[in-house]
Amino acid sequence: MIRQKLGQLTHWWNIAKELSPKQVERELLTPFRIALVGHPDRVEAVWRVLTAGATPAQLQTAAEYVKRFSAPVTEEFDFVLGCDALEVPQDAIEAIVDHFQKHEFPLIALARVLPGTRELVVNRIVEDVASLNAGLAMASALPSVFPLLGLLAPPAAVADMVLLTKNQLMMVLRVAAAFGKAPDWKQRLPELASVLGAAFGWRAVARQLVGIVPGGVGMVVKGMIAYAGTLTVGRAAAWYYATGKSPSQAERERLYQQAWEEARERSQQWNPPS
Repeated sequence: MIRQKLGQLTHWWNIAKELSPKQVERELLTPFRIALVGHPDRVEAVWRVLTAGATPAQLQTAAEYVKRFSAPVTEEFDFVLGCDALEVPQDAIEAIVDHFQKHEFPLIALARVLPGTRELVVNRIVEDVASLNAGLAMASALPSVFPLLGLLAPPAAVADMVLLTKNQLMMVLRVAAAFGKAPDWKQRLPELASVLGAAFGWRAVARQLVGIVPGGVGMVVKGMIAYAGTLTVGRAAAWYYATGKSPSQAERERLYQQAWEEARERSQQWNPPS
């Protein structure tokens, strides 16, 4: 038993060592230029929304990335936002995040410079990884759902245990970076350890459910658990970085229940092959 536990610890330690914090650092420091254009009062209102909670140093940095104009601009920017067209200044957050996400821009760079975008950026990061992990979990469930694919079971199990966990760990590094923390896996080790611990529970349940639920439904159930589990891990990490405290057991249960309901709704879009 002790040897087995040591083997598991070694396995997860090797996964952690393969993380790429340098990649997160590069994303975090990606430069961008945004122009806010419109009536000075509207532009100033949007600026306050985007920089809500910023320190004086952060405000100085934000002013280098975001320029304010009362007339149309002739310079080149990554995004020009017409502030007068917004119903409320808060709409600027979604408009900017939507634009940069559509163009596959690393969103954590926005969160670093513009604290007002942080909540939405973190939500998008977590939801994207949850969707990715759901797809991987359903793919790795194929051998147990379709007997002819039984020979693929070992690599599928590896994909389940390694790829999903790596995605979650990188997600936590990005969430940390969005909250201004260094994306260094050694400094983030306590938070990463909690991800590794949570990884065992929900994937074990997924494997059991896939075994007892017939046909393609089992594959969808595994995707649901992967989706809900990843949402819970990401949101728990966001809770930790926002408050400086780990969520209580009751709060973790609430987070997972909420995530499970979202997974149930999302699963309506996952149609297993017939």
